[in-house]
Amino acid sequence: STEWLSSLDAYALLVAGLCHDIGHPGVNNAYLVETGHELALRYNDMSPLENMHCSKLFEIVADATTDVFCRLSAEEYKHVRKVCVATILHTDNANHYQMVKDVNVVYELSSAVCDRQAENPRVRLQQYDEEVLRSADNRMAFLELFLHLADVSNPLKPFNICEAWAVRVLDEFFLQGDLEKKQGIPVGMLNDRVTINQAQSQIGFIEFLVAPLACATVKLLPMLHPLWRNMCNNSEKWRDVWIMQSKPDAEEIAKVERRIQRVADSLPGPQTSPSRRSVQAQ
Repeated sequence: STEWLSSLDAYALLVAGLCHDIGHPGVNNAYLVETGHELALRYNDMSPLENMHCSKLFEIVADATTDVFCRLSAEEYKHVRKVCVATILHTDNANHYQMVKDVNVVYELSSAVCDRQAENPRVRLQQYDEEVLRSADNRMAFLELFLHLADVSNPLKPFNICEAWAVRVLDEFFLQGDLEKKQGIPVGMLNDRVTINQAQSQIGFIEFLVAPLACATVKLLPMLHPLWRNMCNNSEKWRDVWIMQSKPDAEEIAKVERRIQRVADSLPGPQTSPSRRSVQAQ
């Protein structure tokens, strides 16, 4: 990325990544809005957590002893602040599907050269570099994409990492669900520890949230195709966990198999389908 991102953009993105969840209280925006939390009131229900994360970051750098931007010029600081604020605000999942649309638009505008690049992702085409990677029009969109994709990237990682962090995330969701039940407010979709099946929740998370963004991203940035393969393999791994734990019947298994295959087939190309093992053999 240093070949086509400036060192200033790369540094700003690293700082934004470090601070994008700073001060997180362990509940989501919906909970803050529903309970009339002070953060929801302060930010008028608009991305209260993400606005708070940005604010805390710049409170920290306002102190001379912790100012990681102290060597920047005034103009450089303005640019870095713009990048940090934009990328952190775009980690709000309320912006997720608009980002999917935006990334698909960028791809459609350069689909011919992106598809040629996909034929040999390891050797970058000059036209691809110039029209896609180095395009000034795409720079902020790429920065916003990188941080948000990283934020939801757990299913793109090797399964041992994916599984460990999925357990931790669901534990946080369940604690929020306990609060919601106690306070008599609507329980979030993934927050009920009694009804949520861990493996099924992860298959759905991949299918409905991660896969659309990953598909759009890999079409635009074909060198990231290994992440797509990881995601497809992880869907299969979660299927295996679900079968082992829940002992579903053949019809239920077939339904999940079809869902997993639809996701794999959503990215055109000869290597997109996971290497499927026969469920009947399990």
